[in-house]
Amino acid sequence: MNGAAQELLRVEFSNLRHQREEMIAVLGMIQRFSQLVPAKTSLQEICNHLVRILIELTDFERSSISLWDDKGGFLRLVSSFGFEGLLEDSGDPVYRWSESHAFNDKVTRRVFDTRDALFVEDMRRDPVPVKADAVILPVSLVCLPLLDVGVLLLSAGQPRQFSSQTRRNWMLVSDIIGHLILGTSLNDRLNAANHSLAVEVDRKTRALEEKTRAMEAANTFLEQVLDHTPQGICILDNEGKIDRINAVMERLLGKPVGEIRRRSAGIFFEDPERCKELLEKARKGQRIRLNDVVLVNAAGCRYPTDIFLSPIEGDDSDRCGYLLMVEDITEKKTFADQLMRTEKLAALGTMAGGVAHDFNNILMTILGNTQLLVQHLGSGDPEIGRRLQHIEQAVNDGAHIVRRLQKFTEKDRDPNAEENLCDVSDAIKDVVELTRPRWKNAAEKNGAKIEVRLETQPRCRAAVHRSDLREILTNLVFNAIDAMPDGGELVLSSRTEGDWVVIEVADSGVGMDEEVQKRIFDPFYTTKGVGNSGLGLSVCWSLVKRYGGDLVVRSHPRRGTTFVIRLPGAGEAETACGIQSGSSRKIGGYRLLVVDDEKEILDLLGDMLRLMGHKVTAAHDPGEALSILERDHFDLVLTDLGMPVISGWDIARKSKERLPQIPVVLVTGWGAQYEDEDLTGRGIDLVVSKPLSYQKLMGALEKFL
Repeated sequence: MNGAAQELLRVEFSNLRHQREEMIAVLGMIQRFSQLVPAKTSLQEICNHLVRILIELTDFERSSISLWDDKGGFLRLVSSFGFEGLLEDSGDPVYRWSESHAFNDKVTRRVFDTRDALFVEDMRRDPVPVKADAVILPVSLVCLPLLDVGVLLLSAGQPRQFSSQTRRNWMLVSDIIGHLILGTSLNDRLNAANHSLAVEVDRKTRALEEKTRAMEAANTFLEQVLDHTPQGICILDNEGKIDRINAVMERLLGKPVGEIRRRSAGIFFEDPERCKELLEKARKGQRIRLNDVVLVNAAGCRYPTDIFLSPIEGDDSDRCGYLLMVEDITEKKTFADQLMRTEKLAALGTMAGGVAHDFNNILMTILGNTQLLVQHLGSGDPEIGRRLQHIEQAVNDGAHIVRRLQKFTEKDRDPNAEENLCDVSDAIKDVVELTRPRWKNAAEKNGAKIEVRLETQPRCRAAVHRSDLREILTNLVFNAIDAMPDGGELVLSSRTEGDWVVIEVADSGVGMDEEVQKRIFDPFYTTKGVGNSGLGLSVCWSLVKRYGGDLVVRSHPRRGTTFVIRLPGAGEAETACGIQSGSSRKIGGYRLLVVDDEKEILDLLGDMLRLMGHKVTAAHDPGEALSILERDHFDLVLTDLGMPVISGWDIARKSKERLPQIPVVLVTGWGAQYEDEDLTGRGIDLVVSKPLSYQKLMGALEKFL
């Protein structure tokens, strides 16, 4: 026998010996597996034993079992074991127990779906997709299907060869493991089913024993449910007569069930014939739902309801009675009325916003011309000067009202704002003078005399805007005058009570009954007939509440009425509540461009600016203003916002393009909408609202010139 034959024979013997060793190892694993069968352990424990046996009896360093989750539709790792788990003092092993396997889920899923085993001898030569965040990457890999229950994964850190016999052996092992897992799973299911069956039998046994008590408890519970249901419930028999009612229905009707049992359900209805019609429809199988049906109680009081009537069928599908449900909608209707009132107020705000711009232009014309007249008159006729100051004050109050309407939906004012401080005594005196044509001239013309008496405490200040306080007092004075058609006495008083200021407006007029007093502050409620909006006292109440105060009324028929206002106090320091006349101080001769499509406003602004000593170029046409900006230089530009074709935004943009440093002031009736915004990004350096007084215009220019 030559050397080649000997070598061949040696290799063959080596292979046979290796195969024998593998077979012994396989038999050893099978023998260990068989020991698990009588143990009757759970599926999780079986899997834990299997992966440990595989590591103990093979040269693989890590094994894991993943089982198919029917509910989730994925392979779920149930057990994993590594070689390091066998060594208590392994230090830092190559494969750490805490690390999950590094292979992409697609690998195990493909093996499970195809039932084809995967053998990788060297991943460096035949790479397998791994997880992106994998920490440990093995070199050799075996992935075996476990029938249709899961996948077995074995890995090692060194390359190895898998002969055809080795592969068959592992396929045999995987089949055995699969059957073992399947049998254990079935046994677990059988045990669970037996346990569930035992529990179910026990439950049904207890249920049968407690059936009588349960029926009684159910009846009691049903009665409690019916009594706690917010709707009134009435069970009618087959003839439409009352069989039982719940507590709500008993309360609505005003009679106990004992007094109405076996009576017709028509006693609920204002019109009993209506009940007969509804029952006739229900007998035909109809389910009836009606809204806003008027019912009556035992005392004869009417109340609105929503009702539901439905036939009730027994076990044999024959009608055995009717269900009548009644819901009292008195509160809902009240809420609906309040909602409608709110919507009316919202509509009022929308309307006010629409007319505010035009009204501000009108006020601008009045205010500007009044102040120019004051400038020209100087120290002339004092009576004319006083009347002009009253006009100026009324215009300022009107402008404040318009401004408040423009902010109709905004939050309350800041009570700490500087403008919310007013001397109450001065405000009362102003109101008396402003309303003199009504309480004196008009009353005396109609043959009535109204005596006005003031009882004010000096240096009494309230945290309220002076225009708002004048509006409140003016409304109350007008109401007092209307309440004294034959004359009488009107008393306005003020005093401090701790941190509060108390103002009273009392008349000796016709007074009010309790019903009127309850609704006197409701929007649109009036006792003065057609032509009155019914908003005066509602606005007063709203303004007082805005400043954290309170407004109440005390009145008796034919004994007069007193309105009491409580407002937060603001100390006794002096405050500028009076009217300031225009000043003729000049701030320099600068070149100004004024743009406004309202001719009267344009002329008025020009006159005021020229009176200050400036050189004014006025442009009525915005297009012309753009041409002027192209050829001339100016120190400041004042422009309206809302103009046809070309707006104030266009004027501002063109001005900044021509000369980036030139100040641009936006003069607009929409100032309340923009004055708190930063508009420098749109070329606007300052926003001032119309109507614009002489002093306010001068103050605006002083910021830039």
